[in-house]
This record gives sequence, C-alpha cells and structure tokens, in this order.
Amino acid sequence: MKITLKSAAAALVLSGAVACAPGNAPGDVLKLSDGWTLREDGTSARYPATVPGTVAGALFDCGELPSDLYENDTYAGIDRARFDNPWWYTTNIALGRQKGQHYFLKFEGIDYRADIFFNRKQLAAAEEAYGVFNHFEYDVTDLVRGNNRLEVKVYRAQPGDLNIGYVDWNPRPLGESVGLWRDVTVSVTGDLKMDDVFVKPAVDLETLESAELQVSCTLTNLADKAVEGTLRGSLEGAEFSVPVSLAAGERREVVLTSAEVPALHVDNPRLWWCQPLGEPALYQLSLDCYAGEALSDCEAVTFGIRDVRSWVDEDGARHFSLNGVPLVIRGAGWTDDLLLRDTPASIETQVRYVKDMNLNCIRFENIWGKDRTVYEMCDKYGILAMVGWSCQWEWKNYCGLPETDPYGCINTPEDMALAASYFEYQVKWLRNHPSVFVWLVGSDTTPNPELERMYLDIFGKLDYRPYVNSAARRFSTVSGPSGMKMNGPYDFEGPDYWYLDRRNGGAFGFNTETGIGLNMPAPESLQRMMPADSLWPLSKTWNFHCTNAGGMNRTDRLVRNLTGLYGAPTDFMDFVKKGQAADYDGTRAMFEAFRANEPASTGIIQWMLNSAWPSVYWQLYDWYLVPTAGYYGTKKANEPLQAVFNYADNSVYAVNATGKAAARQLSAVAYDVAGNPVFEEIREADFLPGKPEKVFDLSELDGEAFFLFLKIEGGADNAYCIPAKDNVYSRRAQWYVTPIESFSDMGFVTRLPKVDVAVRTEKAVVDGNTVFTVTLENRSAQVAYQNVLSLKSETDGRLVTPAFWSDNYFSLEPHASKTVTCTVDGGIDGVRVDFRCWNGE
Repeated sequence: MKITLKSAAAALVLSGAVACAPGNAPGDVLKLSDGWTLREDGTSARYPATVPGTVAGALFDCGELPSDLYENDTYAGIDRARFDNPWWYTTNIALGRQKGQHYFLKFEGIDYRADIFFNRKQLAAAEEAYGVFNHFEYDVTDLVRGNNRLEVKVYRAQPGDLNIGYVDWNPRPLGESVGLWRDVTVSVTGDLKMDDVFVKPAVDLETLESAELQVSCTLTNLADKAVEGTLRGSLEGAEFSVPVSLAAGERREVVLTSAEVPALHVDNPRLWWCQPLGEPALYQLSLDCYAGEALSDCEAVTFGIRDVRSWVDEDGARHFSLNGVPLVIRGAGWTDDLLLRDTPASIETQVRYVKDMNLNCIRFENIWGKDRTVYEMCDKYGILAMVGWSCQWEWKNYCGLPETDPYGCINTPEDMALAASYFEYQVKWLRNHPSVFVWLVGSDTTPNPELERMYLDIFGKLDYRPYVNSAARRFSTVSGPSGMKMNGPYDFEGPDYWYLDRRNGGAFGFNTETGIGLNMPAPESLQRMMPADSLWPLSKTWNFHCTNAGGMNRTDRLVRNLTGLYGAPTDFMDFVKKGQAADYDGTRAMFEAFRANEPASTGIIQWMLNSAWPSVYWQLYDWYLVPTAGYYGTKKANEPLQAVFNYADNSVYAVNATGKAAARQLSAVAYDVAGNPVFEEIREADFLPGKPEKVFDLSELDGEAFFLFLKIEGGADNAYCIPAKDNVYSRRAQWYVTPIESFSDMGFVTRLPKVDVAVRTEKAVVDGNTVFTVTLENRSAQVAYQNVLSLKSETDGRLVTPAFWSDNYFSLEPHASKTVTCTVDGGIDGVRVDFRCWNGE
C-alpha cells in the first residue's frame, strides 16, 4: 500500500454523516426533512409534516390537536381511534438521474410498519418493512427521474410489536408513536458504494502519549464488472491513499491499521474525557472512495480517542474507567418528548443542563433520539452515554407478549431475530460516538440465552465497548454477573436513607435507576400545567400528571411525607415550597452518599433526568425546561471538589471527582435553631480521588437540630438543615419505596423566625450573553433558609429558559451575604429577577 498527498473532498456535516458537497453528486446525502404532507387513509384532508417525527406530533404542530394537549386533563380526552388507521406520508424529490450514478433511498426508523412507493413503484410492503429500530435501504436508481414522488403508508404498532415506549413514566403516546420517527435520506454514489465507516481507537494506557486507530468500512461494487479504485483519507492534516479492487457485485469489509497506514498512529493524542476529568477532544476523519479517478462515495465521521473499561469486583459491583482513571458514574435517565417533538436547540439545552449539574452521564433506556443530535451533544460537552434497551419489552402489560421468567417477552425465534437485527443496526448507528461507553442489552431482566448469544456474536464483530447484560442485579449463564442493581426506590425517601440503607437503593454498588419520586416543579410551571382551581386543594389533575406506575400515580403519599416532616401544607405555595425543600435535600443526599461511600459505590442514575410531558414526578428539570429544586441539589452534590455531610456517622467528608489529588482549607460552622453558633472549625483537608476523607466529626451535636455551613477555600460551599433524629424506615421495602414509619422532625425550619434579606441585582453583557449578578444579604440573626431566585418575563410572568444560575435554593448564615450569577444566551430585555425566601418577610 502507498501513502499519497492527494486531497480529500470537502465535507458537509449532516447529522453525524458527511456529504461531500451539497447537490446531486457522488457522496451526497440528501436529507428529506421538509415538504412532506400527511393524510389519514381514506380521507382527503392533508396536513404539513416534518420528518423525522410522528403523526401525532405533526397534527399537534398544525393545530389539528388542542393547543393545551399537555395541560389539564386534555390528553386523556383525545380520540385515539384515528391513529388506528394507516397514514400516508408524501413528498416530492428533485434529483435528475445522471449516467454512472446510483441512488439509494434509506429509512432509519419506521414506526411501525410501512408500504413504500417510489414513483408509484412499490418498494416494500408492511409485511417486510417493519421494526422500529431497523434500517431499510432501497436501490431506486432505475426509478429516478427529474421530479420524484415518495409515498409511505405507515401503520401503528400493535400489542406484541417491539416498539419504542415510555413504559409507566407517563400516558402512552398517541398512536404508539406511529410515523417516520428517524431520518429519511437519498444518497448518491458511483459504482463503488461505501458504508459503515468506523474508527476504533486504542490508547496506550501506560503513558497516554500515543494511540493506534483502526479504520474500517464496507465497500460494494455496484457495477457488472471489476472496479479498481482507491480509498483516500484525511486525518489532522495527514492524508493517505490505499488501492482497492472489487469484483463485479462484490461486497467486502476493508480494515486499515497503522501498520499499513502510518497516519493512523497518533502521537500525543488529544483524549476525549468526560467532565470534570478533562476536555472532550474530537477528531474528524474524511474518507473518500474513488472508482478509477472519479469520486464514487465519501463520508466523514467525528470520533474521539479514549479508552473505556469495565469490571465486576468481589462484591458484585460493576466499575468503569476512562483512559485508566476509575469513574463513579453520576447521571440521570433520558426520555424524548411524548410526541417526539424535541428540536436540536431543546436537546442541546438539556445536555448543557446535564453538564451544569456536574453530572457525567445520561442513561438512554430505549436508545432515544429522532437522530443522533443528543449523542453529538454528549460528545461535544463531555457527557457519557449509557445506551440500551428499555424494560417495555420485558413486561407483558407494556409489550403485549407473554413473559418468560427471567427473560422478559422476547423468546420466539422471530422476535429474537428482530431484536438481534435491531441491535446490529443500533450499534453501527452509534459506535463512532466517544460518549457511548457501554451497551445494556437488558433492563429489568437478562435476554433469553439464545438471544444473548446472538447479541454477543454481533457485538464481537462490530464494537469494543463494555457489554452489560442487565441494568438489574442479574446473572447470565452466557455472560456472567451484570454488576448492576435496580432495587428502587422510585418514590420519596429522606436524605438519611441513602446512607442508612444496606439492602436496596443505598449507596453501594451501581444503582442504574433510582430517586425520590416527586421532583416538585416550580410554581410557575404548575400554574401552566393545571387550572387555578385544581392547584389547591390538590385535585385529581395532580394525579393525572404523576406517573402511570401503580402506587406512584397519586400525591397522597407525598402529602403524608411532607406532613410528617414539615407539618401539614396549608396552601398551594406552602405545599410547593415544602415539596421543593424535600426534593433538594433528598436528591442532593442521594448523589452525595454515592460519592461519600466510594469505592463501595460505583454508579448512580437518577430516575429521571427529564419528562416526556408536563409532570410532577421523576425529573431534574420539567417539560418546560425549568429546573427543579432537585436540579440545584444535584449540582451542589456533584461539585468536582465538595464537602458533604454523612448522615450515617454525622461527619463531614471531602470528596473529589477530578481524578487529581488536591489540598484545600475547609471550614465548618453550625448554628442551632435559634441562630447561635454551636460548632466552628477550620482544617486543612485532603481531597483524594476515589478516597473520601473524614474531616469533621459532628457527633457532639447528636440529638440536636442544627444548620451546617461548609466552605472550601476558593471553591464550593454546602449548607444543611439537620434534624435531631433520623427517619425510621420499614424493614418491609416495596419495589418502589421503603416506607418511613417514623419521621425526623423538620418542623424547626417551618418555625423559623422571619428574616430580612436584601437583594441587589446588576445586569451586563459578557461575551454576547446576558449575565445577571445577584447579591443577597441576610440582615438578620437567624438563618435565611431556601432562598430561591428566578428570571421572569415582565410580559407574561413566565420563567425564562434556559437560564443558568450558579447556585439556587441555598441558605444564608446569620448576617451573611452571597453573590450568584444567572447567564442567559444572547441579549435579553423585559425580564426581572424574582426572589423568595422560605422564612423571608
């Protein structure tokens, strides 16, 4: 093989794939997004539609569904019968066939079946074009003319179909998400077609100073004669050329290594790191395929150079490392919008939220995303992506197939073949993303052993990442222990639970989905979600916006818990603020416990990150993109260097997620409920990665309620309200909650005297963004508890999103002040800073 200096073609990035140039030339990928019409079968009315999307989403966008679809109880009253009928997607495509070019029509996601017609010629029938995660590609070369008509008749999923799903998180989607839910494209090639370009990195872990890349692709000769050609690549300015030769009709994988192509050896690579370990460096490889001297096909892929490893320890807990650095995975579970109406802008905002919360991972239980945007954003912002299948295929009431314990519902040869096909397509679809660090092929169960052997055969040929058989504590006869656990809880527990529990969801092992249930939205979001007369007293509308899971589809348990902790809520705002306080403390403690208990704790995934529709359950920010109190508790808990209070031994620990040791001065001040200092100390603290260090012992305050304020010199702070006793939990845990039998008394915060907090706000434009600087001054001799800041429109009173507060829901010591910032993208006017304090005047 020879190395040449011939230039690669110019590249145009399109959703992770790259077309060589816009237009109708070899290598172009034409994304068919706009210009679609939608029609219910047997009717004449036509509606505009965008692909990817769903029928229901298109009907909502064009006003055919109520504008308040998600608010009140409107969603429950929608007539779903019309979605039982097939729907026609139609569009026109200007191409113009040219000699020597080949045209391929590709569907990356059909939900769930389709009859496909191109210029009136049927390419596929619903009996063969089915399966929501399958890809379908058709050679339409002989059918292409100047103006082309594409018609797709889609049919909704039926019980027993392996569809995408939202399980018990919210109501079932209208029409079961029927539509063209992922990209439809037309690609243009010459006689040599190139597919599945993949870059596999191998890092020298001894030094991190070099890496070897393996580049592979699949070439197909579409001609009726042998073709001589070349693969020409460009990487970081280094260019190479490799001759290829294919017989007529031949299809072959080509694998290039640094032994043959020196440009694939990288010295001093810029490694891809998740936050806060380092920068998420990205590379781009352009690969052009020539037939003779004519460009025939091309693609460019974005990838990262990094090493991911996993192992299960003697206690059965799974560990991960990145570039040789052990990780505690700290993340939350993603869901797409209920009608699949997410946009690139909304997705980027959400991934920025994840980074802002100092999390390092998102779990995608369902391989979500209408396209690869969310994974591209994870690549960009340094967020690990845990991908895999959802539990809706493991329970009869969601899937519609019989369950076979312990393997779920995929057990027939036909269903296993379909699931294996799904897996192959999805691995190929995502494997260039450096953020993707593990594949979970089971959620609540492990796959049928026959199916798992199929998965492993596919995986061994296509990818190199860690493979895990289940998100729950399971053992597979094929692949061994999962190393994970999924023992709950999913509903409210007190902050001490995460330190005290040693059987279920407490801070040991890798907990793949858990949380405190109701993550109370901001009052402004609740006022959008429900009519005023439903907000208080609590109405059935609240229950409708809980989950669909039994036991968590109503608010009565939350009312019991808040009453037991703080006293009975007296009105809407009192209910909200008590719910937010419980959310902040409980969610923060969950993440902190998994940090304070390293290395026994190895991973924690909050259930969930976001909501598919306006909800009061399972979210760190709500459907309106407004952060909850739990958002700020999560952000506080996951500061790279932090001091945390351990409820189990009443001590303060120094924790470190940076991968590098640090020494800092740490101060602790405690006040009794009257505002008198009862503990004050400053010490030098060692912040050691993976080794929490006890710094302060506060056991002398046992039996007393107190406020605790911690501060790292030049760094993070943290504040707690500690009750005089722990909660007492039932020894009979249910799958979703361990009930509290006797409550710790948080009534002392309810009885706090009023305080005077002064607020000063300044506004400036910094690097093109608007920054509000807000200083709060507590002019009283009491603790100012739960100070909440928000940015509101002066026009309609709605909260401005996204708005990135440096801190929120924080408490102030007596006679203390604190300055925080709020950053908003671009310039903004007509807004005001709103403030409330739990015990403010």
